[in-house]
Amino acid sequence: MHGFTQGKNCEIYEGAVLFPNVILGDNVTIFPGAVIGRPPLSTGATTRRVETTSLAPVRIADNCIVGANAVIYADVEIKNNTMICDTACMREGCRIGSFCVIAMGVTINYNTRIGDRVKVMDNTHLTGNMIIEDDVFIGMLVTTANDNLMGRKPSAIEGDWSGKGPLVRRFATIGQGACILPGVEIGENAIVGANSVVTKNVEPRSLVMGIPARFKRQLTSDELLGT
Repeated sequence: MHGFTQGKNCEIYEGAVLFPNVILGDNVTIFPGAVIGRPPLSTGATTRRVETTSLAPVRIADNCIVGANAVIYADVEIKNNTMICDTACMREGCRIGSFCVIAMGVTINYNTRIGDRVKVMDNTHLTGNMIIEDDVFIGMLVTTANDNLMGRKPSAIEGDWSGKGPLVRRFATIGQGACILPGVEIGENAIVGANSVVTKNVEPRSLVMGIPARFKRQLTSDELLGT
C-alpha cells in the first residue's frame, strides 16, 4: 500500500504491506511479509469491540527492525532501537519502549505497555491490558491471562471480568514456560522459576517456583539487578 510516511534511510523489502496510517522514523528496516497498520476487524464473535475510526497511527521510531511476517495493528507506538522479530504480532493500543527485543512468534494483545530494555523470548503470549516495566526478561513459552471466567458465565462478566492483565515490575525475570494469571503483580527484581503457575502476587526480590508458585527464598544482594 501507499501513503505511509518514512524518514531517512529506511529499507522496506518487497512483500511488506504498510497501511497509510504508518509513520516510520529514520533507519527503519521492514522485512518481507510484514504487515504494519492493520485495522482490528471483528465478525462479531469477539467480546471486545473496537472503534476503528478513532485509532491513532502506527509510529515506529529510529533504528527499529520489523522482521519477516510480523503483524503490527493500528495505534501502536514503538520507540527507538527496538527489534520486532519474525512472525511476532501486536494488537492495537500497545506501547513498546526503546532497546527492546520482541522475539520470534511473540503475541502481544491489546493495550499492553512495555518499558525500555525489555526482552520477551520466542512464542510467549502477553495478554491485553498488561504492564511490563523497564529491564524485564521474560523467557520463551510464557503465557499470561486477563480473564478468570473464560466465557463460562456471560451474565457475570461485567462484575467479575475486569480484563486486567499482570503487572511485572522492573528487573523482574520470568522463567520459560511460566503461566501468570490475571491481575497478578510480579515485584521488582523478583524471579519466577520455569514452568511455575503464578496465582498470587510475588514479593519484590524473591524467588518463587512450582505449581502453584510458592515463595522459596529472598534473593541475595549479588543476585539483584540495577543495584
